[in-house]
Amino acid sequence: MELKESEQIGKLWFEDMWSIPDFTIADKIIDPEYKPDWINIDMVGPALVKYEIKQFRSIFHDLVQKVIEIKGEENKVWVWYRANAIHNGGGWGFEPTNKRIEFEGAALLFINSEGKVFDLWDLYCFYDVLEKLGVVPALGELHKYLSGFKK
Repeated sequence: MELKESEQIGKLWFEDMWSIPDFTIADKIIDPEYKPDWINIDMVGPALVKYEIKQFRSIFHDLVQKVIEIKGEENKVWVWYRANAIHNGGGWGFEPTNKRIEFEGAALLFINSEGKVFDLWDLYCFYDVLEKLGVVPALGELHKYLSGFKK
């Protein structure tokens, strides 16, 4: 696969499939056996990603992800992205805060010889997201809430 093709897949993943959201892209770029080990949902392939997008967007209805930097390789693409959204949906065990948050993440999408994503490593600090929403204390203050913690 050409480097530009893998980079196009990365942009489609974040800026179109997740941000619009355009679920038809999932059918085009995701392998039918896609099932990252760290995702504990009893689904595979495009259906898994569509479910994830629907769930996340039920909490952040206006989610927009923009690619900051991208580096394509023959069988993978590295993506640094920025997400922006208002927390206006219920979920995760607390009510909507209606706060707009922004966070950055980095992802590595693995692409097979057919040009389909078959695995994903995605990283962003979920604790920072929760802190920005005001539902957990700042990490530096967390010790105050832990019984028996000795500083």
